Amino acid sequence: MEDKGDTCFQLCLDERDWIPGLPIIDNLSQSIQQSRKTVFVLTNTFLSSGNFKTAFYLAHQLLMDDKSDAIILVFLERSLQSSKYLRLQKRLCRGSVLEWPKNPQAQRYFW
Repeated sequence: MEDKGDTCFQLCLDERDWIPGLPIIDNLSQSIQQSRKTVFVLTNTFLSSGNFKTAFYLAHQLLMDDKSDAIILVFLERSLQSSKYLRLQKRLCRGSVLEWPKNPQAQRYFW
């Protein structure tokens, strides 16, 4: 995704970009603050993890402080459509909730 011609994105990946030894919350906070957008690729397992809840809270704090739509939710599983996080995100920023296409041929156009 980082080097696909015209649609070039710079990603922040924890295993590559985070500072070893720095607490997770500090790495997470720094990553969100230095990003234009925070993309959450969601599964049922990740949605119930503490890391997601913390990251989502931090990203929403940035949204409230800066009044900028910095969060994009991508749902990999249809069952997540009733999530409280989805309801909150739809109220704050309707255009930033996406569903991963089930059709494998459509997936290459997603990003």
